[in-house]
Amino acid sequence: MGIEAREQELIIRPLSPELCGDWLEYFDKKAFQDHCDWAFCYCLEGHLDREAQENWTDPKERREKAIEFIQTGKMQGYLAYLEGKVVGWCNVNDRKNYPYLAEYFKETGYNVDEQADLKVKAVYCFLIAPGYRGKGIAQSLLERVCQDAAEAGYSFVEAYPFADHNLEFQYHGTCGMYERCGFVQAADLNFLQVMRKKLESS
Repeated sequence: MGIEAREQELIIRPLSPELCGDWLEYFDKKAFQDHCDWAFCYCLEGHLDREAQENWTDPKERREKAIEFIQTGKMQGYLAYLEGKVVGWCNVNDRKNYPYLAEYFKETGYNVDEQADLKVKAVYCFLIAPGYRGKGIAQSLLERVCQDAAEAGYSFVEAYPFADHNLEFQYHGTCGMYERCGFVQAADLNFLQVMRKKLESS
């Protein structure tokens, strides 16, 4: 965990229906202050097929769908709090619950059927608030993901950073962050890389 985050007592909480209001306030007011053109997303990308993600850009409709997914448990992840305010978010779920990934895997030939007997937790994206980036918050979220996944009996945690490390947007997380947490590259899917960490069950 970053020094700055430790000093301010970073608190990480799993997303739950009770925290939906905090999540919405973060996405409505804070998360995209420096990228307003992305504010329509409401973190639905991984939960949609590619066609829906590219064509469905109405923010009000996507916001309502995000609420539905949170209330039903379809959207999962972790919120990071400093001084009672959300400053970071990580969207994470069972790998099979991301249609967007399943479509991309099929296109690139990444054969998850060979791993059908494994429980794989997938880290889809991070969103750290402007002014709080580079302070170890994403790393702390990732460490919590791995800890909870091990306790839940998952065999691996996978992540999908962009292959082009020079892209302005790195919302899938960076290879360096995953390597610091013990991930290794499992596959190169052209646009994305697959980073994987083997877990020791508790």
